Amino acid sequence: MQTMIPHLIDSHFHLRSMQRKGMEIEPILAAMQEFSMEGIEIGLDCGDLAERTAMLEPYPFIQLSAGIGPWGAQDSLEEQLAVLEDQLSKHDVAAIGEIGLDNYHKYGTVENQEYLLQRQIKLANTMGKPVIFHNREADEQFISLLGRTTFAKRGIFHCYQGSRELARLAIEQGFYLSFAGPLTYKANKSMQDLFASLPIEHILLETDSPYLSPVPVRGKPNTPLFMHHIYAYAAELRGISLETLVLQVKANFHAFLGR
Repeated sequence: MQTMIPHLIDSHFHLRSMQRKGMEIEPILAAMQEFSMEGIEIGLDCGDLAERTAMLEPYPFIQLSAGIGPWGAQDSLEEQLAVLEDQLSKHDVAAIGEIGLDNYHKYGTVENQEYLLQRQIKLANTMGKPVIFHNREADEQFISLLGRTTFAKRGIFHCYQGSRELARLAIEQGFYLSFAGPLTYKANKSMQDLFASLPIEHILLETDSPYLSPVPVRGKPNTPLFMHHIYAYAAELRGISLETLVLQVKANFHAFLGR
């Protein structure tokens, strides 16, 4: 279980989800530390920030985010938002997320999803934090959102699988597009072509662990230690050296964090 390339960034992974799948995270965190990896451990629940903060206190190279994704649109919205705001008042995060819209799973109602998203964008702006967006089959809604919304900080569209039009608009507004394991899948030629054409200063990479393992480990539970597969494929698509990509993604990530 080793990442042989140092200084990789995993901008989006879920340690608690890995634990729920029975994965041991301590060896993974130790290996990330050994190879000078950095990244963001992404929140999925409104009330787990205190537990995650304590878990990751020994690992300062990992940032935290917190937010209520579209799956929260099925439950009591105001109660969840109150819990989230209370957690954020007590523990620091790098970003609000992941938050967003999902028309594939159809969580709750469209109206509830949009309400949760708007409330959390407002919260992020009040706190001066960037956002991390989940977008699944909601390009038109996000295009409309970006056209009418001001953001206090830059944001990330995670696991980008959207259109060229949304990508262009997001980049115009200073957002980063983060690509995950699906970038390596043979069927995703249009995504690969898009990735190769984007301004490299707006690109990030991620695993979305424990989901979406890249080729050649597709089908296995994903971990941040598989980042080197994504980097190697991404560098080939861009026609640049792996070392150049590593340095650029690291610079992009630090710019996102405001460093």
